[in-house]
Amino acid sequence: MRPFLRRILRSLLPPPQVPKHKEDRFKALAGVLQTIALSTWGLGLVSPLIAGAGTITPRKVVVALVLGVAFELASLTLLAYVPYDDASKGG
Repeated sequence: MRPFLRRILRSLLPPPQVPKHKEDRFKALAGVLQTIALSTWGLGLVSPLIAGAGTITPRKVVVALVLGVAFELASLTLLAYVPYDDASKGG
């Protein structure tokens, strides 16, 4: 009964994480946050200028800039947790 239970638990539980997995997840999440920041700037500032459909108020500009900067800072914070090893680059 014990090997059977072990096989079931092994199939249900995720494999143990290595530092490379964590690094890849940090980089992927940082990329998502950078995309959100660029989208915020594009939708809040660039699109209204190109389309000319609406007026751009100073409040909209400030909100778009603050949100974009907040998402960019969050992505840079995540990238700060990625370990960087000079010896692994070989240069």
